[in-house]
Amino acid sequence: MKRYRALSLLLALGLTLGVSAAQGTAAQAYGLEVVESPFTDVQTGDYFYTPILWAVSDEVTNGTTLTTFSPASVCTQGQILTFLWRAADYPETTIANPFTHAGITEDQYYYTALLWAYEKDIVTDRTLDPGAPCSRSDVVLYLWRLAGSPAAPATQQFTDVPATAPYAQAVAWAVAEGVTNGTSPTTFSPTSICTRGQIVTFLYRHFVW
Repeated sequence: MKRYRALSLLLALGLTLGVSAAQGTAAQAYGLEVVESPFTDVQTGDYFYTPILWAVSDEVTNGTTLTTFSPASVCTQGQILTFLWRAADYPETTIANPFTHAGITEDQYYYTALLWAYEKDIVTDRTLDPGAPCSRSDVVLYLWRLAGSPAAPATQQFTDVPATAPYAQAVAWAVAEGVTNGTSPTTFSPTSICTRGQIVTFLYRHFVW
């Protein structure tokens, strides 16, 4: 995955140097044919442009059709945990299914990802609904746990993130690491639902930046 991560960084230069120049440099460096976004709903000026190109090139996710990514569509729990699992290089898991939800079965695309997430303590809720939407607090909590639950700044700047919340340290860590920031100088909006474009941007900032 390293060459694709380096490729995505070169693509990021397109935001300031011009997309075609950055793509040409990347192609020359890695011998890859790099094209502009294949998605009609992902344009050069979008904040999620480079993260989506990275996510697709690294096989973290793909489009909802051959020509659309649906960046404004809600991201589900099954999707975010599958994205994380793929970004972590598809690790294997040997545990039995710990979940009680009837929809978590071996024939589902997210099955191995969810078992891996539970095994690694990224998720701890055995009643997890894979079809439920992923919130801002969910994604930073998952990334924080994946990173090993590192110590975070003690000062909490957001009035809507109680110090006793299970995601409080994750929020502080995510902001300190540049994974995301507040929705305002004093609010984080932890219960706001994330879109596909937002989720891949969080992952890109964590895995690539």
